[in-house]
Order: sequence, then structure tokens, then C-alpha cells
Amino acid sequence: MPRTVDVVNLLPEGRVSWDAAFALQREAEARVKAGGDETLFLLEHEDVITVGRNAGLGELLVSEDFLLQRGVALRVADRGGKLTFHGPGQLVAYPVLDLAHGRRDVRRYVCDLEETLIRTARDFGVTAARSPVPERKASVWVENDKLAAIGVHLSRWVTTHGAALNVSTDLARFSLFIPCGIADGGVTSLSRETPNKPPPALPEVAECFVSHFLKVFDRGKGKTP
Repeated sequence: MPRTVDVVNLLPEGRVSWDAAFALQREAEARVKAGGDETLFLLEHEDVITVGRNAGLGELLVSEDFLLQRGVALRVADRGGKLTFHGPGQLVAYPVLDLAHGRRDVRRYVCDLEETLIRTARDFGVTAARSPVPERKASVWVENDKLAAIGVHLSRWVTTHGAALNVSTDLARFSLFIPCGIADGGVTSLSRETPNKPPPALPEVAECFVSHFLKVFDRGKGKTP
């Protein structure tokens, strides 16, 4: 019988700051390590650029004062990867899972997140794929444009952080830095790839993401607060 994961959809509550979401993840991580239920958070962030463990601020193309004037926060994260942006119009998924039971494979975990994102994009008429370029691992692409980014952290095989899918995101925000350290690639979104359709609604995209996530990760749906 598959394990269950509690799905916490914060979209109806409005945009969530990065600090608040990180605190929720830390609480969920402690619960999982104590033997409690796994959790999948789904949310939309306020504007923030996060700096992963493999990044330096040299890849930030503007000053911190410039960001502050435009309402963009800057936060250092303990996830892998480099710089990325979260903000309105982007679906962010933070799975807090225990991989200790039969799934102790970081690359498999990342591949499963990629597969979930690829299937979700397909639901909205967008053909996305993993990139064959080694430097572009842990992300999902539409040709030379990144559609979704992945950055994760594991502690005692419990996961935090996760994936961000551009749905109707302001892609100009990505010009403030070198996204994920990749200077020769662009960024895109579901709405940009389907210009003749209305922009997908985040709740609808979240519903598709959850459906695929449960199948790919072989989880049942637990409590939905």
C-alpha cells in the first residue's frame, strides 16, 4: 500500500513570503524526522531571488538596493543550485518527503520531479523535456528556454525545497541575474508557449501537478487541510 502525503495548497491564502514558506518546511521536516506524515506544499511566492549553495552574488546583475526599490527580496537558501526567481504567476511545489525507505537516490528524486513537471506541462499543450546538456540538469526545458527549475536539500533523506514552474510569470525578472548560472539559455512559461490560449490558472495547474506527483512518487493523498 503506498504511503500518503498531506497536500497543503496555500494558493487560496494569497502569495506567501519566502521566509514564511521556509518556516513551514522546517516544521514539516521536523515532523517527518519524528515519524510523522509527509507534506507537499503548493504556493505562489512574493517576488524573491534565492541564492543556492553553488552560487555567488557575482551572478546577480543588479545591486541589492535596486532589488529593494522594485520590491524583490533576496534570500540565501540551503538548497542546491544557483540563483533563481520566485514570484507571482509561478507555481512552487515544496515536497517534504522521507526517501529513506527504498528511494535513497538523489538523482532519482530529481528525475521524478522533472517527470512530474513534464507531465504537468503536457496537460496544458506544452512539450517540455530534460536537457541533454549536463550543465542544465535539474530543470525542464522547451528547446533553449527553461520552463521549470529544481533545487533541493536533503537531511537524513528528508527533502525540502523543490520545484518552480513558470505559468504566467513576469519573465523580465529573470534578467536581473544569470538564471541558474546558465548564460546561454532563456526562460519561458506555459502562457508564453501557448499565446493563443488564456493563461492557465494556478489552481488548475496545481491540481494537475498533484495528480502527476502522486503517480510518479507512488503516494496516496493524505489530509488536505
